[in-house]
Amino acid sequence: MAYKRILYGTDGTARAAATSHVATTLAKAGKAELIVAHVWERPEGAQEVLDVAMAVAKDAGVKKVSGELRGGRSPADALIELAEERDVGLMVVSGGRSATELGPTADRLSHRAPRDLLIAMDAERGDGERLYRRVLIATDGSPTADRAARKGFDLAASIEAPVTLVFVGHPATGRLITDDTVAVYGADAECEIVLRQGDPAPEIMAAARDVEADLIVIGNKGMTGAKRFFLNPVPEKVVDLTDRDVLVARTIAQVASELEPGEGGILVQAGERLAAFMDEVGELHLMSARCTHLGCTVAWNTADHVFECPCHGSRFGPSGEVVNGPAARSLPPA
Repeated sequence: MAYKRILYGTDGTARAAATSHVATTLAKAGKAELIVAHVWERPEGAQEVLDVAMAVAKDAGVKKVSGELRGGRSPADALIELAEERDVGLMVVSGGRSATELGPTADRLSHRAPRDLLIAMDAERGDGERLYRRVLIATDGSPTADRAARKGFDLAASIEAPVTLVFVGHPATGRLITDDTVAVYGADAECEIVLRQGDPAPEIMAAARDVEADLIVIGNKGMTGAKRFFLNPVPEKVVDLTDRDVLVARTIAQVASELEPGEGGILVQAGERLAAFMDEVGELHLMSARCTHLGCTVAWNTADHVFECPCHGSRFGPSGEVVNGPAARSLPPA
């Protein structure tokens, strides 16, 4: 799965140059459309800022570049609106030299972005030939972490970067989980496994420093909604602690343009979650994502090719038909 559209937000500052390098490199690697956005506080000079950023992207070799000017609202809200309008798969924004300089836009987007979010910190990265020397993927073995791992392995493959997969917890459990994750999502990758114990977020950061990974990939589990204020989730702690680039991968909703033939996922349209399946001829089938048993939201099981309810185990085929109960009715068409 490659990103087909990437949204890059620029403010025209020198710091934005590092972010531009990340966005343009990923767009070239995945042959993606790059949408350059500038959200202005004052209209004077805004078009020039956008024109310069677009010229840099074209000079870097990105084949398809478009620009968007927005103003009169917060940058984060404008970028969120753009991401949904243009059906982008990845948003790229500037962070800072450290987490204390993350900035209000990156911080707000880390909790509210409707797409994957890459926060580019103002730090050294790569070795001159590739964007990142090493990509570190954090996993706990959950279905949401598996979806983030898949995205991390795909991104690493696109830029030919080696991968470190890190698990924090009991070593025996970690070995089973990481071996399975590599077998399913990274069988062809250059990958090492790191098992650590302790407080997950600091241990993930320590592992990234030890292996010299300059990109960390985490799922956004627990980072959205009001509960995050009480749960203090691990991904949020990683973003708070980071001194290097972080890809915060959405782990529930997907983007229609990223679904490949034979693949399913969960989309959000007009605030409603829908189960989506792209058939072999490229036709998109949409159904309600609410399990017909007791209404829990189903998720796509990549290994078994079914929509699965996490609450009571009901399973539905790609067209919504019941495969296993307790549900007795198919997922209704949307």
